[in-house]
Amino acid sequence: MAECRYCELAEQKQNMLYEDEIVLAVIPEKTATKGHVLVVAKDHHDNIQEIDDKELEHIFYTASFAATSLFETLEAHGTNIIAKTGSMIKKGGHFHIDVIARKSDDGLNFLWTPKRLPEEEMKEAQGKIKDKCDMIGVKKKKEVIDLDRKPEKLESSEEKAPEAEANPPAEEYKKYKKTEKKKAKEGSHEDKESYLVKQLRRMP
Repeated sequence: MAECRYCELAEQKQNMLYEDEIVLAVIPEKTATKGHVLVVAKDHHDNIQEIDDKELEHIFYTASFAATSLFETLEAHGTNIIAKTGSMIKKGGHFHIDVIARKSDDGLNFLWTPKRLPEEEMKEAQGKIKDKCDMIGVKKKKEVIDLDRKPEKLESSEEKAPEAEANPPAEEYKKYKKTEKKKAKEGSHEDKESYLVKQLRRMP
């Protein structure tokens, strides 16, 4: 027997309306109104942030479909769709959504007394929430670890020494360029002399 109340519902198929590999929809043991559907994620999640996007989309789609069913079958005037998350869910519990059919004379009261925040607090709250809202649709890049990639070898100071020798200091480089320039000049002079000798040999 499952210790979890929601897992027990899945096992017993009690008051089951719908079930697939991700979600189940049942009529709870204690209902708020005639037409109260409980949509429950099958996996254990402590809060909504832990749920995969595709899985969460399917859960809310099921809740939306349940609400539509209440309109069409029970002629509901409206619905309340209530999701509990965070500390509202017991540790190791299930994310779930209550879909409650409403009628104008059902006697339920989900109203609360509105409060007006001071302007400073309102702006502070708005700024913090907006910073997070700017990240909507932005997904974190997951670092892919290549298990076949060989680890890079760390070079020691001794291994780097030949490289340092291959790059001579500035003074040595100047001497090198001067020598090369001199050789090039002498080479062009020799070519000129060879050309003149050839011309003399061709003369009758």
